[in-house]
Amino acid sequence: MPTRRSALKLPLLGLPMTLAAPWPSWAAPPRLAVRGQDIVGPDGQPILLRGWNWGHWAQIELQDAAENAAQGANAVRIPLRYWGNYPGKGVESRDDNATATAGLAPANIAKLDQIVRAASAAKLWIVLFLDSDCGQNGVMQPEQQRFCDPGGQYGANGHNFWTDAAMRQKFIAAWRFVASRYKDTPYLGLFEPLPEPNPHGTPGGQIKAFYAEVMAAIREAAPGVPLLIGGRSYHAQAIDDVFDPAWKDVVYTGNLFLHAKARGADDAALAEFRDRLKRLADFRAQHNVPVFVQQVGVRSKEDPDRRALREMMQALVSSRVGFTYWDYRGAGNPDEYSVLFERGRDWVTKREWIDTISAAFKQR
Repeated sequence: MPTRRSALKLPLLGLPMTLAAPWPSWAAPPRLAVRGQDIVGPDGQPILLRGWNWGHWAQIELQDAAENAAQGANAVRIPLRYWGNYPGKGVESRDDNATATAGLAPANIAKLDQIVRAASAAKLWIVLFLDSDCGQNGVMQPEQQRFCDPGGQYGANGHNFWTDAAMRQKFIAAWRFVASRYKDTPYLGLFEPLPEPNPHGTPGGQIKAFYAEVMAAIREAAPGVPLLIGGRSYHAQAIDDVFDPAWKDVVYTGNLFLHAKARGADDAALAEFRDRLKRLADFRAQHNVPVFVQQVGVRSKEDPDRRALREMMQALVSSRVGFTYWDYRGAGNPDEYSVLFERGRDWVTKREWIDTISAAFKQR
């Protein structure tokens, strides 16, 4: 049954909107850690993180955190969109004039405070990432290229963090601010420096070097918080390019979207999904490091009987690979990935989809 959408309102949980540090530094909470192939909880025992992506940042609802926890989730992946041509007013957070907040729009930081507080209060381990469509690549679509490089001075390689060293330093400064601000958050799980890096004409080793520079800044600002990284475009087959045996606080990732035919998932699509998952699991065993799938999903229109969804969830459970499903709330029609979609002013729940994914959350 449709439910009326509600706005993300301030203040949340009776807390005032403020740009003061949201958590006292003396209250550093227990953290996740990396131990061999496992992410371990504060009790030292392996933990499988499973939950949702709150990827459509402007559409997060206050009740989502408690709902997700009730569904069996123990994790949530939350973005801060930094520099890019994002749909929706106020989604891009870059504001070079906001010197007090390291070039991040104060209103967006205040909103992120509330989103993070809600997830933390529901005891969901938070995977917090800074996204930048320009910084990752800058040439994904013509309109994105025009936005990132309005003067056309960067050419075919795009205006990104590899072609513009000054922009890279601005991004690192933003990360220092974010890492310092949220380091003492209860249930702050992982920091994800930059999803899906794909700079044109740049070898994988330079992607690894970029991560090394950003992670050094994050570690300095928030020592002890594990980090999540992946290879080019987060392809499973590119994961080796960013491996470093010296990094003892890193979890590795790859996307696991399944693209099926409109009439339904076929055996070839499912076999290709299992191959990519096996690639991640083999990498885990070979290098004795943890892996975590930060985005897994299939469009509803491509899997009308949920066959692919069921098999994807079972494969992840059997492989003991944690994941956050893309995504919880956001699409404007029932055909896309999200399990809640908008119809006019209402949210409609795809109940069978939630139940299938929730069942996977609860398996041990």
